[in-house]
Amino acid sequence: MKDDAPIVPQGRTVFTPVNCLIVAIIAGISFAFLAFWISRQGNTVPGMDRSIHSWVMARRSSANIKFARGVTWGGVTQIVLPILLVVGILATEVGHTFTRRLKSGVLIALIASVGAYLGLQINHLEGRVRPPVSDWAGTAGGPSFPSGHTTVASLFAASCAWVIATRIHAGWPRIVLWTGAFLYAAAIGFSRIWLGVHWPTDVIGGWLYALTWLSASAAAVLLIRKRWPHPLAHKS
Repeated sequence: MKDDAPIVPQGRTVFTPVNCLIVAIIAGISFAFLAFWISRQGNTVPGMDRSIHSWVMARRSSANIKFARGVTWGGVTQIVLPILLVVGILATEVGHTFTRRLKSGVLIALIASVGAYLGLQINHLEGRVRPPVSDWAGTAGGPSFPSGHTTVASLFAASCAWVIATRIHAGWPRIVLWTGAFLYAAAIGFSRIWLGVHWPTDVIGGWLYALTWLSASAAAVLLIRKRWPHPLAHKS
């Protein structure tokens, strides 16, 4: 029986250890700079955050609030991480045993889960205050930066695209796939702003953190697979 299929695209691809590491460094520095800048603000809300927040408050209606509440479910950890496990299992090449497929699913779900957990620790460490409760049109809890829903949604969307990309042709299919992942993460982030439970910079922080974590994880997986091909495989 053949070895497990890789969890990342092989051959001619932009997914190389060097490229992923470069993205991780750029996104990581950007996230660190944003986190430091926000922490320096203390309880002062940056003008950009206040302006966008006020713009949203003036344009909310019962209809678009209801829509945003539906969209924001796409960033709930208890929903998307189990789905990611299933996607990881199904994306494994047909013909492998269930155990091998399960290992692939657990690996990608574990990467996203650890990323979500570390993001939560950063959130508590930063301790940023959310917008006024009177502006909330949805549920929220804990500090504000980075946005947890945005982080989880971004990890989920990018991870799904990551594993599914190994099963589809390069070119337009993958472009459509990654565009869909981008739009998914963008929609969840914007829903948190629209519901008034996060400042815009919280959402930007969630996107940057998720990009940092997954890019670094991709670089690590690629390096490990290059040194020890198919580490999850075993002889049948």
